[in-house]
Amino acid sequence: MSRTFSHFRAWEEEHRRGIWKGPYSLDFFHKHAPSYGTVLDAGCGIGRYTIPLAMQGYDILGVDISPGALGDLDAVRLRRNLKMGLAAADISHLPFHDSIFHIVVCFGVLQHLLEAERTIAIDEFNRVLIPGGILIIEVLGRDDMRLGGYEVEPFTFRRDTGSVYHYFNLPELKGLLADFEVLDIKEERKIKDMGGSKRLRHMIYAAAKATERDK
Repeated sequence: MSRTFSHFRAWEEEHRRGIWKGPYSLDFFHKHAPSYGTVLDAGCGIGRYTIPLAMQGYDILGVDISPGALGDLDAVRLRRNLKMGLAAADISHLPFHDSIFHIVVCFGVLQHLLEAERTIAIDEFNRVLIPGGILIIEVLGRDDMRLGGYEVEPFTFRRDTGSVYHYFNLPELKGLLADFEVLDIKEERKIKDMGGSKRLRHMIYAAAKATERDK
């Protein structure tokens, strides 16, 4: 699959439209992550997690595929005088040395990759985490109201914008984390009122620990 495939290029337009604004809850993060250490926000976008974690004193670096999103986040960084690093990168090809982060957060990002890319991204998280480091992720579940579109892989759909949405179940997510020690998996289902119509949002959160491994 070409790295210039439209589902990567689509995110510049998605971020330009400003659909990924926060604030978002960090309760699951604080339940499992240490209160210190270096953090990689993998797929940081416009900083819905990068900003509050920087404000809480974490040594944080955000990466994203969208230069536009990074530009917007950098403007916020300068305006608020926040300390954070920023880099343009695909999370399945991280430009970092092994074992340098204590925590990796990847909220709402893995679902926008194809199957092979998701596997590589998880391997990359394992590589850049120190042994014992914590991975915290959030993905879409299969009961979510947004499921649908042109199916390109099982439970993976391409939208008109070119962006890809994959919907997970628990066995699949646990399988993806097979090289980690899974600490917690939480499903969240919420009913949303969408113009008088009741719709279900289904999210899955996971926390896992990087284990000792051969380099």
